[in-house]
Amino acid sequence: MRSLKFLVFLVFSVTILSGAAALSADKTKAGSPEKGKILYNKMRCYYCHKIGNEGGTTGPDLTKEGTKNRGIEWQIRNLNDATSTHPTKHPDPRMPKFDKLTDKMFLDLASYLESLK
Repeated sequence: MRSLKFLVFLVFSVTILSGAAALSADKTKAGSPEKGKILYNKMRCYYCHKIGNEGGTTGPDLTKEGTKNRGIEWQIRNLNDATSTHPTKHPDPRMPKFDKLTDKMFLDLASYLESLK
């Protein structure tokens, strides 16, 4: 009986520790707003989107995008597929597909958008 209790305790402890490690790893997975800004400019997002006094007006104004508290995950989903975040609106067909971006690029771009306050 004692060894069964120890085994249950051991399994429970390993489960808790592995969950804590995974949570810690997720928090360290952060994008670079600086690299995201470079990517934003390189992809010429400013042709359609305005930040501050610079940029176009075809797409939404992103000046205070970070104040909307949408989060990195929402930004990435929106960049991947705007219909997933705006189901009642039809996204503008002029919004390009980002099928050439890596996961890290999405993370950087989303971090940049979240930094706009």
